[in-house]
Amino acid sequence: MVYGTAVRRFAEKIEVLENGCWRWTGATNGHRPGGPRGLFWTGTRFQTAYRWAWEANNGPVPEGLEMDHYRFPDDGCIGPLCAHPEHVRPVTHRENVLRGNGPSARNARKTACPQGHPYDRVDSRGVRYCSICRAEYSRTYRATRAA
Repeated sequence: MVYGTAVRRFAEKIEVLENGCWRWTGATNGHRPGGPRGLFWTGTRFQTAYRWAWEANNGPVPEGLEMDHYRFPDDGCIGPLCAHPEHVRPVTHRENVLRGNGPSARNARKTACPQGHPYDRVDSRGVRYCSICRAEYSRTYRATRAA
């Protein structure tokens, strides 16, 4: 496939928004957590539109990294349907997940237990806890066992 043809086909599927986003109007991968992603046919396979645009401008994504919409939603970017190469950057999987809104990310952002005490300890499995609630639980457990 001729590269210029791919660029033309890509450009035909872009709607430039007032906020600077390039809304993808072509095929998507449907409904999925975090919203659908735009899909672009490279001539041999489908690739996310934002990744294709980033690689067309910057070369291959470095090994072990994945693309992250770092401007979404902080700067008004529309997120996964935005194909603007300046609205994404290569990051580790961990950074991408923790910037999201899934259960892992939400729990990682918590700084206090449900009773409002700060998480100030980490157990051998890496689980955070507050020493106040842990001590209360231990006292209650010991009292129950002694009875």
